[in-house]
Amino acid sequence: MQRFQGKTALITGAGSGIGLATARRLRGEGCHVVAGILDESQRPALGDIDGEVLDVRDPDQWDRALRYVVERHGGLDVLVNAAGICPLATAEETTDQIWRDVMSVNLDGTFQGCRRAIPLLRERGGGAIVNVSSINGIRGNRSMVAYSATKGGIIAMTMALALDHVDDGIRVNCVCPATVDTEMVHQMLNQAANVDEARAAITGKHPIGRMAQPEELAAVIAFLASDDASFMTGLTIPVDGGRSIR
Repeated sequence: MQRFQGKTALITGAGSGIGLATARRLRGEGCHVVAGILDESQRPALGDIDGEVLDVRDPDQWDRALRYVVERHGGLDVLVNAAGICPLATAEETTDQIWRDVMSVNLDGTFQGCRRAIPLLRERGGGAIVNVSSINGIRGNRSMVAYSATKGGIIAMTMALALDHVDDGIRVNCVCPATVDTEMVHQMLNQAANVDEARAAITGKHPIGRMAQPEELAAVIAFLASDDASFMTGLTIPVDGGRSIR
């Protein structure tokens, strides 16, 4: 398929995990992809995919990255907000700094990207934004107070954005992954007293019997960003191996 031939996408959090898988998927479907990476250490993972350092907490870096997209490719058609962090902490364990860090990356970073991308998408006659939320935005989980708050916020923001910009031809949707086999999850598992038991417990939450692969999320994101989803906006799509039906 070449659903994105002639189109340009900016993808945040594209140095690893879901963001990187999405960059590869869209590139494989003919898209001009600019992959937002946290720092230069992530650039080798991109291979021949174009990359720009983009710390989503920094408005100046957003401005620079989008200016680069326009100068290099003439405009923007797709924004994928995939950058995120997930420190484990209960409310009592969540310090003010942890709260601010999670909010600034997950929620503020998504908002900053949407706010800046919308005028560019409008100039192209419309486009698509896909935000990466989480199953933890619609289902509870232990030790994820700050993370869950940000992911629930992304869902609500997605719906509001979709209504505000439907007349601009801009569709805004979000995906809610359950546990995905990424480096972030590996780091979380390594904090457990027994890694094998922790992995089994996480896997057991999914009726389908395993974690997701990043490429499975990338396939859904690519669908939502493409014209195949032209009648879909403001939606929250769980990609969770059946976890949300329990």
